[in-house]
Amino acid sequence: MNVAAASPGLNVLHVAQPTTGGVARVVISLVRTQMSAGWPVVVACPPGELADLVSAGGGSWMRWDSTRQPGSSLLGEIRALRRIVAACRPDLVHLHSSKAGLIGRLCLRRQLPTVFQPHAWSFAAVGGPLSVMASGWERLAVRWSDLTLYCSRAEQADGQRAGVAGPGRVVLNGVDLASFPAPTEHERAAARAAFGLDDRAPVAVVVGRGCRQKGQDVAIAAWPRVRRHFPDALLLLAGSDVDPLHDPDAGVLALGPRRDVRQVFVAADLVLSPSRWEGLSLALLEGMACARATVATEVAGSREALLGPAANLSAGGALIPPDDVDALAGAVLTRFRHRDLLAAEGDAARRRVEERFTEPGTARSINDAYRMVLHDIGR
Repeated sequence: MNVAAASPGLNVLHVAQPTTGGVARVVISLVRTQMSAGWPVVVACPPGELADLVSAGGGSWMRWDSTRQPGSSLLGEIRALRRIVAACRPDLVHLHSSKAGLIGRLCLRRQLPTVFQPHAWSFAAVGGPLSVMASGWERLAVRWSDLTLYCSRAEQADGQRAGVAGPGRVVLNGVDLASFPAPTEHERAAARAAFGLDDRAPVAVVVGRGCRQKGQDVAIAAWPRVRRHFPDALLLLAGSDVDPLHDPDAGVLALGPRRDVRQVFVAADLVLSPSRWEGLSLALLEGMACARATVATEVAGSREALLGPAANLSAGGALIPPDDVDALAGAVLTRFRHRDLLAAEGDAARRRVEERFTEPGTARSINDAYRMVLHDIGR
């Protein structure tokens, strides 16, 4: 795909916080595609996984020290980003996630073309007065965004319900299918052996940063119910901030942060996505690309990811309510009992990703969004 043919030499500054997990993988995918087209792309983010990946790929990284949550460092972060913008002189700034969206829009105030991508709304992460404050900020800050990019229609609808108006476009997250091919049985056996797993044991996996959003606690709470019927069933937890543990009696194994995330999916029979909120989970899509059935909570993006045509409502797995331990355990048990269902849903999941959630498709949509912004403001 020749992205540069549409917008040759576009100088883009990506500003990101956090630097791990799905947001980082979306950013690095986009940066690699834009760099391959010859764009002079720069990433501003704190030191960490994203910075390492940008540097390792020959990209330009500028250190921007920023905490994940707003705090006393707010003014310093704004000043630091102003210095970066002055040094880079970008044609367009792409702000990734709520914290970068906060700092970036306070810093720029549309002095430069500004695209904001929430990757899940900040007001969904909190309750009570904090949620009211966060949604109020988003309603105010949209005036400093030339375009808001949503990674699912549901995320866009959530913003509209919160009163966030202004130009917006849905750009579905995409997977690099070459990096996440459907595995062979030999690869499955090899991955299990590498993790020390019994080849016959039913295995489910949750991939994501250890936090309330990702719902690992719900999966752990459901696991004793699964083990009553499948005593050898294992639950793998892979991601940063997941405390390493190995409790054979409980059947839970925390693997910590992994660069070989595909191997974790390959070793599993079933992917769990028990999130309390999302935009569109990239881990969910990566698991689907690995031809793994999924049990996901019905949060933003999950329905769009899993469901095919109306006549085939269980295309890639099952949808359950958030925080429902019984529903999660029941959906897991159904799939462990019916291996043919696991296989059929896995195959359907792979087809679904191939049809709608590919990295080139995402890059084309982002490029079109940039062109629209620059055209609308006469640049």
